[in-house]
Amino acid sequence: MNTTDEQIKYTEEEAKLLLGYAQALSKASTSDNEQMKLLTLDENLKLWVEIETSLKSAKNLLPQEIKDNLLKLSKFVERMTLSKGVSMSKADFDCLANINMQISEGLLAVVRNNLAKEEAFSLLKCALDLSNARENNNSKELVSALDNNLQLWVYIKTLAKDKNAELPEETRSNLIKLADYVSSKTLELGRNIDNVNDTLIDSIINTNLQISEGLITFQKSA
Repeated sequence: MNTTDEQIKYTEEEAKLLLGYAQALSKASTSDNEQMKLLTLDENLKLWVEIETSLKSAKNLLPQEIKDNLLKLSKFVERMTLSKGVSMSKADFDCLANINMQISEGLLAVVRNNLAKEEAFSLLKCALDLSNARENNNSKELVSALDNNLQLWVYIKTLAKDKNAELPEETRSNLIKLADYVSSKTLELGRNIDNVNDTLIDSIINTNLQISEGLITFQKSA
């Protein structure tokens, strides 16, 4: 797993934990069980202490301005929790739950944007490698470029088929169809690698470029 993969996984885990504790805080807000309230507040506070530590880590994907704002929120959560404890009102619990939910959504948006940026770059690189291999008239380079491009599209298809992926159904369907198209054309090219079909190569390159442009547009509008 490369550094970016580790960063994305780390951020996703933080987002899921925040959402989980938001639900726990919401449940505790209507409970008469002071022990449960105390435990929920304590666990939420520990999570925010961990988040505060992670903001200084190289694994963190966030821009500095967002990190600074999260540090302020962490201090706010800490002050409210330590000063009020189980005497918090329902509104106080709801406030902490809403903070968790909003930050969780923000972290997941960062993950989506970084995945889009990484995939867009990978598509561009594969398109360039295919073009260079053809210009160099190098069969070995072309086989390698086609294989790398195929692996990338298999990965994209896997993401598109994931029901948890926040993609419109039409986009999901189109990506799956494109992945199948690239797979079939790659196999077709591989059967006659010494007599390259330029039309097929151009088609695959253009597909990469178009989807890369779409991902970059998505990232800017997110």
